[in-house]
Amino acid sequence: MAVTTQRPQQAQLVQPASQPTRRLKTTKVKKVQKRNGSSLIASSLKASLVGGVGMFILILISLIPFQFLAFLVIPGFLVVWLSTGMLAAIFAGDNVNNSQQGGKVGWMAGFWSGIYTGLIAMILAATGIFMVNFGQGVATQFPPDQLPPFLTVLTPEIIASVGRVFGALIIFGVVGSLVSGLFSSIGGMIYPKLVPSAE
Repeated sequence: MAVTTQRPQQAQLVQPASQPTRRLKTTKVKKVQKRNGSSLIASSLKASLVGGVGMFILILISLIPFQFLAFLVIPGFLVVWLSTGMLAAIFAGDNVNNSQQGGKVGWMAGFWSGIYTGLIAMILAATGIFMVNFGQGVATQFPPDQLPPFLTVLTPEIIASVGRVFGALIIFGVVGSLVSGLFSSIGGMIYPKLVPSAE
């Protein structure tokens, strides 16, 4: 009587066939996210240029010595800020699908347009045609006879000029860019609500 022995078959390790597919999908998702991010940045930069031009025009209007125009400048800034955010979302197109994405691209556009406006305001302040009263106020706070000996070379005109430029940096460059970014992000968040297909 013959006894046959069979070796137990070794379990073969089979890699799931879906692993390479999963890697390909992950790579594609990363590429799409990178492309969408660069598209959002490009859209916000284009919209920020438009917003910067709008705010520059409003600054020039504020220099006109006509009291009625001063009441139009502040609402004008609000309109430009909100429009900058909405324009950034429009430029982004299909990359903005909800209010969060719209707010993000609007914030970037508003912040950069505020930076541009701050630079323009500093240039105008340095020429002496912008923030004149602010510079004179700074000059009166630092009379030459009360300055340290190594600062006696500073004339009231130089102190006023430095005060104007520094004031433009703080008011329009720092505070202005943050306020511009805030209102532009609101504009970007509003856009998907106005366009049903975007939400």
